[in-house]
Amino acid sequence: MIKKILLALAIVGFCVAGRAAVLPAEKILPKDTALVITAPDWPKAWAFFANSSYGHLWQDPAMRPYKEKFLEKFRKEAIEPLQQSLGIRFSDYTNLAQGEAIFALVPVAEKENPDQRFAKILIIDSKDQASQLKTNLASINKKWIDAGKAIKTQKIREVEFTTLIASPSDISFDKLFPKPKSEQADDSSSKQPEKNTEITFGQIDSVLFVSDSAAAIEKVLALQQGGLLAPLGDDPSFQADFEPRLHGSPFYCWINVKSLVDAYSAMPTSSDDDSSSSFFKLSTLINAVGLGSVTSACLSYQDSPEGAGAQFFIGAPESKRSGLLKILTPETKDANPPPFVPADVSKFWRWRVNIPRSWALLEAMLNKLNPQANRVLDYVFQNAGKDKDEHYNLKSELLSNLGDDVICYEKPSHGGSFATLRSPPSIYLIGSPNSSKLASALSVAFSALGQGSGGVKDREFLGRTIHTVTMGAPDGQASSSFNFSGSGGYVAVSSDVGILEEYLRSSGGDAKSLMDAQSLGDAGQHVGGLSTGWFGYDNQAQSMRASFDLLRKQRPTVTDILGTPAIAGNLNVPEQIVTKLLDWSDFSLLPPFDGVSKYFYYSVYAGRFSQEGFTLKIFAPTPPALR
Repeated sequence: MIKKILLALAIVGFCVAGRAAVLPAEKILPKDTALVITAPDWPKAWAFFANSSYGHLWQDPAMRPYKEKFLEKFRKEAIEPLQQSLGIRFSDYTNLAQGEAIFALVPVAEKENPDQRFAKILIIDSKDQASQLKTNLASINKKWIDAGKAIKTQKIREVEFTTLIASPSDISFDKLFPKPKSEQADDSSSKQPEKNTEITFGQIDSVLFVSDSAAAIEKVLALQQGGLLAPLGDDPSFQADFEPRLHGSPFYCWINVKSLVDAYSAMPTSSDDDSSSSFFKLSTLINAVGLGSVTSACLSYQDSPEGAGAQFFIGAPESKRSGLLKILTPETKDANPPPFVPADVSKFWRWRVNIPRSWALLEAMLNKLNPQANRVLDYVFQNAGKDKDEHYNLKSELLSNLGDDVICYEKPSHGGSFATLRSPPSIYLIGSPNSSKLASALSVAFSALGQGSGGVKDREFLGRTIHTVTMGAPDGQASSSFNFSGSGGYVAVSSDVGILEEYLRSSGGDAKSLMDAQSLGDAGQHVGGLSTGWFGYDNQAQSMRASFDLLRKQRPTVTDILGTPAIAGNLNVPEQIVTKLLDWSDFSLLPPFDGVSKYFYYSVYAGRFSQEGFTLKIFAPTPPALR
């Protein structure tokens, strides 16, 4: 799949285009389209990103040394080999981006590819560059034939299309992002022979069609030529999302989640015949977590003089909502940063969820997935604390003292290592009508779970008890610990004792709060206000300073970026990409942060559930220096 996408992008020169005269996505794509990503007006979409604060950062003269070296390595090690292999010069295509662009996944059923459920298709309009597009496509054909590579032609709806048959050596993900030699040796003995990649393309007027399936192109042309197929715009889920969320956006993505879930849940798995392994059945997992109640998902962007905004929506009717979506549903309550949240935090979020209710729903979901796991949990609840009080009921002590408020905030890391950057000082606050009782119940629970791993130790601090839990770790790794304490209507939990003690001191201090420091009320209006039940804040100006300073001084490794070697080793594709990106990057050429700090500011977001589904809105105010 990755190869086919790369080849399709190579053919169109990594650019997309469209025009108003071309039918829009909702009219040119079939009703059963599973995914569509489109820029209705590419120049407008490109201007949106180019004029963003990060777009200005990339163009700043202070970034030129880093940018030029990165682009030169990228050109030599990625672009030139690909151009030579495919016989394409990407520069021939960079001026074709003029109007609308569409990428979609369309269901197909082909005898030649029985395992292919969805085809990828690009619809690109060169607008007034139609003659140049025609010349470029003819050049591709000639170069491909001159190189002795396989090619064929066919007519689809009386329009001639060309199919390039690319061998694994013509285009390869591993060419761009090679695996370490040790992994290449391991793969060589068990690796299955790779298949050829077929990409079909053709031009109608100024419009280019590219796909890995002739059947997908035929469906689209049938609509364009007035066929009887119903268009995407007739799909009820798309109709419900288009006007309120997608229309007018310079760029949007829409996913028919129900179509994808139905397709993949119907796929047979090795565990489907084994009744004892129901936990691993895809259909069981989908139903338990609530994906079966989701109809669609979409993402759109908007910009304004005040800043840039994005909206993410998951269609899940309230009457059918279940699983995680129901568990995560917050109550419509105040989600402002409380006065004790310091002004210098880099991140903050507040989630007004009814924890006892969500716990009951979580238990029901886990019982569907794996009843045995629930029985183990019940055993812990029934026996914890009985050594000191035979009538003690841990579950009752926990649930009766859990509230409807969860808060997290984070402070910028000032450490001199990538490990500290990944784990800055942070604290979680769990609302409680009786925080001391809840803290005691948690102490009992962790004592029962952590026997033999250090257990729970207590100490007094300003009249409150700080409980410290030490957790065991795999051989050769240091054990970890975290601390918690009840105070001020919350149980505070943190692995950083300093930020925990700061919270416990906050009730008597006059420190400036986050709400005082930023105009969050004004920014919050762009995301629906601060009373939706879930509100968050992210200060990039705070968090990026330490990252810039450390990158300029110390070159990161793959482990620094992805985490521990064990984690990185399980992420082959990300590890390959990160390895190559690090090789192309000379971070010592980055400017001092103060020279580019004007491009970094903060963003806010808020989540809200309605009868139709869940909406997450994000807004990033324009940095003051760029207004």
